[in-house]
Amino acid sequence: MKGAIISTIICALAFCVSPAQAYLITIEIEAEIDFVGDPYNLLGGNIQVGDTITGSYTYESTTPDSNPLPNGGDYWHYQSPCGVFLSVSGFEFRTDLENVEFLVEIINNYPPDDDYLLRSYNNLPLSNGTSVDHISWWLYDPTGNALSSYVLPTTPPVLDDWQENRLLIHGPLRGISFGIEAHVTSAIPEPATLLLFALGGLFLRN
Repeated sequence: MKGAIISTIICALAFCVSPAQAYLITIEIEAEIDFVGDPYNLLGGNIQVGDTITGSYTYESTTPDSNPLPNGGDYWHYQSPCGVFLSVSGFEFRTDLENVEFLVEIINNYPPDDDYLLRSYNNLPLSNGTSVDHISWWLYDPTGNALSSYVLPTTPPVLDDWQENRLLIHGPLRGISFGIEAHVTSAIPEPATLLLFALGGLFLRN
């Protein structure tokens, strides 16, 4: 009887993480700031070159591809909790979860480049009311060796495989604004995402 109960639990967990099921992927990242432009002192001098940005981004595993190109995938997300969530020196740069417009774009050998891009278009203002127009992360490999497919991945990119690595945060391109440029130094799945992968592997071995 006990064995039957355990088998039932394992089967239920495996069903939850089977390939046909949609689930959220959350990647935790850290980045080091390379440049800060703040001519209007909107950040109060609190964010400096060398500071560490921490946070994460979340997307849906089965989001459909809307890109007609044979080598590219555009995966648009419009619902919470998908988006980007970053923090540095007391400031938070976050997707507006009530108005999500978040893109993950994967380009494989177009030709011959590989690109991994995420961008949040609708973001919450800072605590001081400053608008945040753009949050993005772009990886670029001119050799075309970083990716093997344009299918939306379920694992984070391997940073050493990419020649360009730029995390950008800025306000409106016109008017009073600021800009931050950084490079990501770590990208790993959060514990809950790792658990999903582990359960999926358990299902495959059984």
